[in-house]
Amino acid sequence: MAYLEHPFGISVQFHGNCRDFSYKLEPRSFSNQSNVEVYRMTRCSSVNSSLTYKGHVGRTQALANNSDFFWEEMPTPILDMVENPINMKNLSPKELKQLSDEIRGELSLMVSKGQKNLKASLSVVELTVAVHYVFHAPVDKILWDIGDQTYAHKLLTGRRSLMSTLGQKSGLSGYTCRSESEFDPFGAAHGCNSISAGLGLAVARDIKGKRERIVTIISNETTSTGQVYEAMSNAGYLDSNLVVILNDSRHSLHHKSNVDSRTPITAISSSWSKVQSSKTFRKFREVAKGLTKRVGKGLYEWAAKVDEYARGMLGPTGSTLFEELGLYYIGPVDGNNVEDLICVLQEVASLDSMGPVLIHVMTNENIGEPKKMSETGKNLDGGSSNIDSLIARLGPQTYDHYFIEALSMEAEKDKDIVAVHAAMRMEPSIELFQENFPDRFFDVGMAEQHAVTFSAGLACGGLKPFCIIPSAYLQRAYDQIVHDVDRQKVPVRFAITNAGMVGSDGPVCSGSFDVTFMSCLPNMIVMAPSDEFELARMVVTAAQIDDQPVCFRYPRGSIVGIDIPMCRTPIEIGKGKVLIEGKDVALLGYGAMVQNCLMAQSLLSKLGVEVTVADARFCKPLDIKLVRDLCENHAFLITVEEGSVGGFGSHVAQFIALDGKLDGRVKWRPIVLPDTYIEHASPNEQLTRAGLTGHHIAATVLSLLGRTREALLLMC
Repeated sequence: MAYLEHPFGISVQFHGNCRDFSYKLEPRSFSNQSNVEVYRMTRCSSVNSSLTYKGHVGRTQALANNSDFFWEEMPTPILDMVENPINMKNLSPKELKQLSDEIRGELSLMVSKGQKNLKASLSVVELTVAVHYVFHAPVDKILWDIGDQTYAHKLLTGRRSLMSTLGQKSGLSGYTCRSESEFDPFGAAHGCNSISAGLGLAVARDIKGKRERIVTIISNETTSTGQVYEAMSNAGYLDSNLVVILNDSRHSLHHKSNVDSRTPITAISSSWSKVQSSKTFRKFREVAKGLTKRVGKGLYEWAAKVDEYARGMLGPTGSTLFEELGLYYIGPVDGNNVEDLICVLQEVASLDSMGPVLIHVMTNENIGEPKKMSETGKNLDGGSSNIDSLIARLGPQTYDHYFIEALSMEAEKDKDIVAVHAAMRMEPSIELFQENFPDRFFDVGMAEQHAVTFSAGLACGGLKPFCIIPSAYLQRAYDQIVHDVDRQKVPVRFAITNAGMVGSDGPVCSGSFDVTFMSCLPNMIVMAPSDEFELARMVVTAAQIDDQPVCFRYPRGSIVGIDIPMCRTPIEIGKGKVLIEGKDVALLGYGAMVQNCLMAQSLLSKLGVEVTVADARFCKPLDIKLVRDLCENHAFLITVEEGSVGGFGSHVAQFIALDGKLDGRVKWRPIVLPDTYIEHASPNEQLTRAGLTGHHIAATVLSLLGRTREALLLMC
């Protein structure tokens, strides 16, 4: 029998092998940990127990009785006891397995109710249980790369009663959030940030003389991003104690959809992983290194090569890459076997000085997921691949559908058109383009920087690339946009998806800044459609521009619902249009906000206010003639956009100020997103908070006209 002692007074007791384990928690205080005390905890028989940390009161909430949310057909006696990870410490291996099953059942119920895509969280249930069993959050810091993996983590850290509010107004965030729980030491956003942040926490710990463990969980989806390898390289150089867990749910470090490159988890590989993680093996390896160094440099280098070759032979393809970066590789480990995971994690946690370690965990995303197939999914499995029939079966009701339909029509006419896609996952409509043009579609995953420069190379090679990136992800590639595209006037066509508010995904995925950071570039053409027909015409327009870069943005969600003519002519560059003419106030809308301007015009017409509504179409180049006419014929000009300050309205203000229009009788007012992050809620709730609804626009007009009381009544 042996004890593994944690620096915070929590002793791990196991007998003979790692499969028979229990925890004994004893009170201990220590000066360098802010007087944190961890108390002895017996088997929890009630959900009313709690854990208090001196100097810090947890912000997580207790379990509430919510029969509408919990799966009544599947009792959850173990999960009911786990209000806090500390309640897990006395559970037996059998009980931990049952806890995993109960968590998966509860998450599966959420899937059946259509709350979120939880495949990623379903795959890491056992991993989450094992991590919280071995490590001691919130003292130990557990960081996640992407929010989709964190729902089991939220269940175990006091947020179970609020899981039904994920992504709703004033509800739980779909990501880890520092202000939401003390168990979230860093926010999981787009992915690839956890190793960098974790290394920062580790170095800060070392400088301050503390001893907490830092654990970061990354996904194989994020291993396509450069920041992951930059962070690993720096971690290897700094040699701080850091545990990196790679959740490989695709059974491959470099996934290809047409190749089944599975790395099997066998008894041999499982045993080898335990040997790799053991203290005895690590100490033997270090002693061997020291001896060969003393004998001579040549022998040391030869031994290092033998060690690398042996470990590379026993490990999966790509494992030596992590060793070269300076991380000690352990794996592969069965990520759905909680006992094997705990055995390896306990060994890693027991080492006082280990440097950075990478544990390669193989998980299955399909475990526990309800099997359901929509009619659309059945149809797509077979049958004709004709564009029109596929689009018709999919039921084009979003801007993505109409964009892909327009792009596909152009690609059929022009063989030089190709598409480059960069994001975590593809929308079904984008997959249609891949099906129909497999040799002209390139999905690079979460590698936005590469996507931009790759597109620039395609353009220089004589092709016409459409680079499809969500607005929030495009921010990562700004340096490449500036130097590899705009400065060289390379004709890359940026299709910026998910522009503006994105509902339940909140500020993490909202596209608030693209108009501002794209329109300040000297050679960039910047435009935005007001409806799906304008979007189709902008695709045609972009396809014909071959001497400079161009971008257009469109929102997530439903389209306006207008009839689209088959004839789709390009738009004259820098040309807007007037939709409705009035004489009192001019509303100049940009992009999707044109529809809200039309709504405001309808409201104001009933109050006797005659409003002109114009669709700018272009932020750059600006329609100078249109703006001049609006200023000369109206006392008030209001610009409306779903973007941050510095965007479309700022370009209008710059022009009318230099043109002297502000020196006369016209008064200009901008309506933009507020200078804050809009938290998750429904899209309408977000627009209401941002002050961008038709009612808000109409109230702004009434206030300018001195009709303040009517403006207030309009907002009631």
